[in-house]
Parts: sequence; structure tokens; C-alpha cells
Amino acid sequence: MARRKTGMTVAGVLSGTAMIVAVVVGVVNSGVYATFAEGMHLPVITNVSQLFPGADSQHKNGLGLNLPKPTAPDKGSSQSDGNGGSASDGVSAEGKLPAGASSPMSVGEALSAAKAMPTDTPHVKGYDRAGEFGGWANSDRLCGSGSTRDMILKRDMTGVDMDSQCRVLSGTLNDPYTGKSIEFRRDVYQKVSGKTRKVSGDSTAVQIDHVVALNDAWASGLWKESRKADRVTYANDPEVLLASQGAANNTKSMGVNLYGKGAPKQLHWSAGTPSVWLPDNRSYRCEYMAKRVYIKHKYGLSMSSWEKSETVSYLSQCATS
Repeated sequence: MARRKTGMTVAGVLSGTAMIVAVVVGVVNSGVYATFAEGMHLPVITNVSQLFPGADSQHKNGLGLNLPKPTAPDKGSSQSDGNGGSASDGVSAEGKLPAGASSPMSVGEALSAAKAMPTDTPHVKGYDRAGEFGGWANSDRLCGSGSTRDMILKRDMTGVDMDSQCRVLSGTLNDPYTGKSIEFRRDVYQKVSGKTRKVSGDSTAVQIDHVVALNDAWASGLWKESRKADRVTYANDPEVLLASQGAANNTKSMGVNLYGKGAPKQLHWSAGTPSVWLPDNRSYRCEYMAKRVYIKHKYGLSMSSWEKSETVSYLSQCATS
């Protein structure tokens, strides 16, 4: 009688391995492991791809070299932005930046803080903007129905006109991102033939920018369940917010490449461009970079290794220019 063979077959091993991998992927990608790891002070992994060499480790070296060197152009001049376009010299009509444009940290302080900034792979899993960060809150600094948006418009613009409910109706912005003077007129709607239509105004001409975008703040720390209470506060924090030209704000988008070399093509981050967005207004760039660092430091947010490399490189040049 032939003896029956025992032991594991190759097919059995492969099947078992596949099951284990599937379980690991499910636990990691569902966020279950991240929640456990955060409580146990273990490395937080939110995507199985983080177990392999990814964007953080594969990203090109010397990223800071792709950032344009800080300059202080003469007033009235216009210089190439390095992409075939023209960049403003950063001097607005009145030659004065909005109150919210200043960084609470000096360039030197921001450089030191950037060097000490923790690095982590960005958490790029999506989020519900309204559900996590809410809309504009009513401002305790204004009357009636005045919101955070109205408060920032009032702070950053000149010649501001408001209604009895403390909603900003008009004003002029000396835009920190472009150096241009922008006229703001609140949209006015009326019912025409039974339909509500805009009859005047252009509220999109001036928008409120989160200097460190919500997407960036989420990816660099606010995605954690332990930070849930900070999200609405962050979204309405005057130190995070800045009135800016609508077109510049739209171009800035998230303001930083969260994906490294694997950035989706539609986000327009290529291997030859900086990972940190910079405004056309050359004279505001150092202040802008310092403000980014201040905000991340204030909220205990991280940077990707490539973001930190560029930030330290650029601020080092600012400190010596």
C-alpha cells in the first residue's frame, strides 16, 4: 500500500501567502492599523504602498535647486518667472501688503523651525471638505451674520464698505501673491422672470486662501482622529487665512506636491518643477515661505522629505540675501 505524501505544496504556500497579503492590505488601507498605531506610538501606515520604496524615498535629490533664488527686484520692473511668463516685482499700487500677509516668524526663526520640522509620508487619502472642516463660521469679531470670510476681507483690504450685517460689500486688495491692485464687489442677486440671477459684482475676484491649504493640512496631520477637534478651528484661523487674487488662489491650489515623483498628471507637478508653490510676487516669497512654516509649526503638522528639503534650501537663501 502506497504511503500518502504529506506536507505543504507550492500551491498551498502561494494561496496562504495571498490570503495573508490580502488581510494586511485590508487592515492597512481601511485605516484600522493607523488608528491602532497612533495610540501605541508606532509608525503610522495608511497605505500598503508605504511599506515599499515610494515617493518619499525615490524623490530626486537636491530639490531646493529647482526653486528660484530669492530676489528683491526694483520697483516698477517686471521679470521672467522662469516659465516663459512675466512675474510681478511685488509692488502693489500702494506698495503695502495686507495685514494678514506678514509671517509671525522671522525668516531666521522659520529656518530653524523648518530644520526641526518632523517629516512623514503625506496621507493623501481623500476627505469630505464640508464634513471635516465645515464652512465659514460666524465671526465673533463682527456683528450680525459677518463670517470669517468677511473678517479676513475687512482685515486685508482697504476702503472697505460693509452692510448692517457686517458683510463686506466692496474694497480694494493689494494682492500679496501678484502685487496687483484688485477691486472686490460682492455679488448682487435679483429675481428676474421668476429666476434668481446675478446682476452685478464679482465676489470671485478676491478669494480667501488657506496659506497651508486644507488638503496639505489634512495630509500632514489633521487626518488623524485625535486631531478632529482642530479642523474647524484651523479652517477659520485668521493666521492661516489670507485674502488673495482669485486667479492666483486657483493656480496655487493645494500649494505643495504631496505625491513626490508619483504626482497625478492633472496636478501639473513635473520632475523639473519645485514641489512648493511660490507666488509671482517675488518680494513676498520669503515672507510666504516663513508663514507656511509658522502655520505648520503652530498646528504640529509634518512635511514630506522633499517639501522640507526645498523649504530649508529656500529659507537659507532668504536669510543670506
